Amino acid sequence: MAKRKFSGLEVTLIIFVCLVTIIACVFIGLFASGQSGIKTKEFTAQCPSVLVAERIDCIPDQIATKNLCTLRGCCWSPQSDPSVPWCYFPSNYGYKVDGSTRSTEAGFENTLTRLSSPSLFGKDIETVLLTAEYQTSNRFHFKITDPNNQRFEVPHEHVKPFTGSKASNLNYKVEVKSDPFGIVVSRASNNRVLFDTTIGPLQYSDQFLQLSIRVPSTNIYGVGEHVHKQYRHDVNWKTWPMFSRDIGPSEAMHNLYGVQTFFLCLEDSSGASFGVFLMNSNAMEFVVQPAPAVTYRTIGGILDFYIFLGNTPEEVVQEYLQFVGLPCFPSYWNLGFQLSRWNYGSLDEVKSVVERNRAIGLPYDAQVTDIDYMEEKKDFTYDKEKFQDLPNFAAYMHAYGQKYIIILDPAISTQSLVDGSPYGSYVRGESKKVWVTEADRETTLIGEVWPGEAVFPDFSNPDCESWWVEECKLFHDAVPYDGIWIDMNEVSNFVQGSSKGCLANDLNYPPFTPNILDKLMYSKTICMDAVHKWGQHYDVHSLYGHSMSMATRKAIETVFPGKRSFLISRSTFVGSGNYTAHWLGDNAATWEHLRWAIPGMLEFNLFGFPYIGADICGFSDNTTEELCRRWMQVGAFYPFSRNHNAEGFMSQDPAAFGNNSLLVNSSKHYLNIRYTLLPYLYTLFYKAHTRGDTVVRPLLHEFYSDENTWGIDRQFLWGPGLLISPVLDPGVDTIQAYIPDAVWYDYDTGAKISARKQWTDMFLPGDKMGLHLRGGYVYPIQQPAQTTNASRLNPMGLIIAMDDSNTASGDLFWDDGESTGTVEREAYTYYEFTVSSNTLQITAKTIGYSDPNNLKFDEIKILGVQQRITAVAVTQNNVEENHPVNIIYDSVQKVAHITGLQLELGKSYTVQWTQ
Repeated sequence: MAKRKFSGLEVTLIIFVCLVTIIACVFIGLFASGQSGIKTKEFTAQCPSVLVAERIDCIPDQIATKNLCTLRGCCWSPQSDPSVPWCYFPSNYGYKVDGSTRSTEAGFENTLTRLSSPSLFGKDIETVLLTAEYQTSNRFHFKITDPNNQRFEVPHEHVKPFTGSKASNLNYKVEVKSDPFGIVVSRASNNRVLFDTTIGPLQYSDQFLQLSIRVPSTNIYGVGEHVHKQYRHDVNWKTWPMFSRDIGPSEAMHNLYGVQTFFLCLEDSSGASFGVFLMNSNAMEFVVQPAPAVTYRTIGGILDFYIFLGNTPEEVVQEYLQFVGLPCFPSYWNLGFQLSRWNYGSLDEVKSVVERNRAIGLPYDAQVTDIDYMEEKKDFTYDKEKFQDLPNFAAYMHAYGQKYIIILDPAISTQSLVDGSPYGSYVRGESKKVWVTEADRETTLIGEVWPGEAVFPDFSNPDCESWWVEECKLFHDAVPYDGIWIDMNEVSNFVQGSSKGCLANDLNYPPFTPNILDKLMYSKTICMDAVHKWGQHYDVHSLYGHSMSMATRKAIETVFPGKRSFLISRSTFVGSGNYTAHWLGDNAATWEHLRWAIPGMLEFNLFGFPYIGADICGFSDNTTEELCRRWMQVGAFYPFSRNHNAEGFMSQDPAAFGNNSLLVNSSKHYLNIRYTLLPYLYTLFYKAHTRGDTVVRPLLHEFYSDENTWGIDRQFLWGPGLLISPVLDPGVDTIQAYIPDAVWYDYDTGAKISARKQWTDMFLPGDKMGLHLRGGYVYPIQQPAQTTNASRLNPMGLIIAMDDSNTASGDLFWDDGESTGTVEREAYTYYEFTVSSNTLQITAKTIGYSDPNNLKFDEIKILGVQQRITAVAVTQNNVEENHPVNIIYDSVQKVAHITGLQLELGKSYTVQWTQ
């Protein structure tokens, strides 16, 4: 048969048809791969049916496209919801267990090898080592490391390598899944899975490490520092970056000043809870999704996880804080109210503010000055013109029983003083070579901050710490301050990286950059390849504030030997609460920022910073009288209670609103209540310091069996007993408040309220906020004064709030209020109070402190007394004493007030009343 010849047109048509067929086949194949698998070079993704809520994002670094998804060998299935990952990991990504499990003294270990799959960000580590330790019956630890190369590990002073044997009587069970690898931790008592990494693949490359964890409930709390508008996490696909940054709170989901990698999960209404902590200081992301699940993504270090179990949320916090470092114990005067602002203008203006707030009788313990007191904003100097008399200012404050606090920033100017003389702090630091260097480890990195051209102390260098301590001492010799506030220690830099810029390398421009503000690693800080004693800035950036806090605590121990003084820091890391307190940063005078402060305080109590607060009335912007009044009301119950605002805005100290204004009277009323309750608050701080209790406490910690409390963050508790229900919206005099399942008494009247385990309308006119005492508790009190120094001279007392069974209990810790080591030396008096059958037992359990003021319990107020008290008998050591008491009974409010008791502090008594 003769062969037919095709024309040029026919050939073209044939080629076209073939091409169309090939493209169609590819399209069909790719479409099918979205359902069953995607084939890329030498890899076929296995894409079984996965619930949308359980997808783990395969393209976290950019907008997902089908082509990129195919290149990464992941599963493609677009959705109408753009927050859902359209490209997600297949089931054959990650690692598998290679060989058998090997037992160790503390637990076990496994070798893991990487499954064959495309690389996301390059430099994948093919073999990693899983090391697991049963450290205690409630704490499980595992870490994943590169067995062939040393990777950066956080040099934490509390979290040390475990040297013990495996614990017995474990409250958890651990299972390792083999192919792909996963680790599953369950509660032993009920087999509930708490921590399950099989929801997603382990990723472990040089600069991208990821682990996803399925958790049993959406009641997830913690991780920071961010503005979480609500305390309980919104699990609808939220990504929270973590990398310390000088930026104020805002609507945006960006990284803030510190890094706290701990979260708590409430499992159910039994109260059973657990916590998860990742020890890693590199830039990272924390993702929450509705599975429910969380994902940690970090760009360096190792994966180093701890899991803590507890029967209640409070137990989990205690476990965690006893591990990473218990909170420092504030001086008693730290619990007083403070005033501050940036740029008073002169010392005369500072004194004017002090005098006008003294004149209105405002309870007020400390005055703070910001950087305007310095000469050209240089640390360890003062302006010889505008603040000429600063060396005598502390004495001026002390004469009235008040304190003076200064601010210090880390950046040190390289320039001479105004008179042309050398800047001593810089000269002394330069001689000891205590600065952060460039990548060559020799050249000092130069940046720019408030004083202009500046260098950055390397606080991880012991020589730098010694230099810092000496500078603080020298300045105290010139200006005898009482406490230190450290700021700008993220570390903040006003030029990008350095005055020379930053090199184009994988540290300054990593293959994956978490969704941090500006998406640039060295934005408003120093280059990532800069060098500290602890390592490269890439690894230790978020540890800078922590190292400065440690050095400044050493300075306080030197400047104020034997005294706790005062220290508060803007940037923090895990365990920083052992050295410093924290405030919530440069907020604004808005109602939103007033509301957001409560979730912030609740979170930092989880993190070990019970001495926490927000700038009352707002730092930036002009406040309004109503906003400031409502903020002063709730701010009276911030553990760290400070009114602070920025330069260029209206004065907002209470006296600025008029001597007899509604704001002044309301502020005085609630600050007087604060000062009355300081013995109760101080006792809460003792428990935080010794066992890790929260001070500002979410309702769910006390009423976890009530699902209504799980999301409440517009109210909070002091410890177990004082319920604070503020007004947080403009133009409002009635709020919806939740009354948990207990007996509650109105603080002002002592009357028992009828609401219980329900939402209620609470009428709160302009000068009022909700304040209620929980039945079943005894609250130690003291007559208030304008300073804590004066109030500690006044008679003490007790408020007894009866529960349903007419019983109550409480305690009191009392020492000299400022010495270090009083707990360790037992140089304190500790009381336990119990009430039942019309009898109060006042039992001194520890009597290691004799108060020089001969303090006495003068009064007892009993709430919930159904009948008039006709007689009171007091006995000590079974011997009845004569106490000519006065008894007042309010038959309407059911409150009995007994005065004239004169029970000496340090002795045990029995007080019995007859009805």
